[in-house]
Amino acid sequence: MAEFLDLQNGWYNGFLQGMGQSENSFQIIQPAPPLAEGTAINSLFWTYFNNIPPDSLTQQFVASGGNQFYNNYRGLLSALVPARNVDVKKDIGAENFKAWQTYVLSRPLPPNMNELPTLFRNWAMIYDPSIANIGSSDYAAILLDPIATAQNELTLVFTDLNGLPKDFTWMFTYQDMVNQLKNAPSRAFTFDSSTMNSNVSNSWTGGKVSGFFGLWGGSASTSSISKKFAGSKVHVNANFQNVQVFSNTPGVWYYSSAMALAYANQTGNPWSPDSSINWKNTFGTNGNLQRFASNLVIASGMSVTVVSEATYSEEEQTSIQASGSAGFWPFYSGSVGTSSTNVANFDQNGRMTITTSSAPGVPIVLGANVLPVSEFVGHSSQSAMAQYKNAQMFTK
Repeated sequence: MAEFLDLQNGWYNGFLQGMGQSENSFQIIQPAPPLAEGTAINSLFWTYFNNIPPDSLTQQFVASGGNQFYNNYRGLLSALVPARNVDVKKDIGAENFKAWQTYVLSRPLPPNMNELPTLFRNWAMIYDPSIANIGSSDYAAILLDPIATAQNELTLVFTDLNGLPKDFTWMFTYQDMVNQLKNAPSRAFTFDSSTMNSNVSNSWTGGKVSGFFGLWGGSASTSSISKKFAGSKVHVNANFQNVQVFSNTPGVWYYSSAMALAYANQTGNPWSPDSSINWKNTFGTNGNLQRFASNLVIASGMSVTVVSEATYSEEEQTSIQASGSAGFWPFYSGSVGTSSTNVANFDQNGRMTITTSSAPGVPIVLGANVLPVSEFVGHSSQSAMAQYKNAQMFTK
């Protein structure tokens, strides 16, 4: 009898082929509830990009998980030392700095660091002309150093007057994604467990997979019902009105050159010798910034039928139907108002048919393409190193 892991691995390969994804980067995300428009929908949507993917072919997604890009990135910057010691607050005075910070935070959109020298000069010429030159020069000097630039992005642009994070942003919003999804092409494919290929040894994780459910969301893959389901012939017919691969970019809080510089140097500059945060616990084997979701595979108008040829007793049928609100394999998209439905029916012989559907235009995140940090920071490492060295030379 096949184990649930075999079925899950077979489905992974079937999903790759059916959705045109690659074993070199794709990760299934479970569960996959509909993301209907509502309060704080942007924050929920951005969480998919903010979450650090595990080293697994599946990700058991938790929106409030602790291993997050933004928080870990802030910790990284606290452990890095700029090539130049530029103290804007000291140079322009604490009261002036507070007034300047208030002005920046009052703007509809936070400025990027390239705008700050000119923006500060224009503000200071009205508020206090005596600090215009030194403040503008300080920000121009900061721009020479990727570490200083990144730290100022966080402390001035992306925090409030109490040093707490403001609205967490990525470049594109939920509505941007929905607008693109409307024009995305359709997809349809079938899957048959009797002919599946369950070999995932050539995948980006080398076959590592963890955190997947059993027959319904939250159930164990080792339960008797889940084992019976996995051991039977399972046929899937999947149709999607729209499928898109949606990419996003961190907002002004993120400065890629700073992370690239830190990644390129395992010891020494720019790492602070006094910090408990270091290259090993950031980018190493057990580090908290090893992998990133470069894009999401998102669908809408889902219609999926799963047929199991196993025979289920009346007691098993009752258990399965009572658990349907948590969603069923393979997407675990539960019944949520009018956005999605999820039903398990049985014929007179006890064979099961699961029907899952979602509303047109309502997005469902089915997976992500994962990049290792070496690819995520890309070619920024070399240019960031040159920039950092030039900033050091400028101070001598």
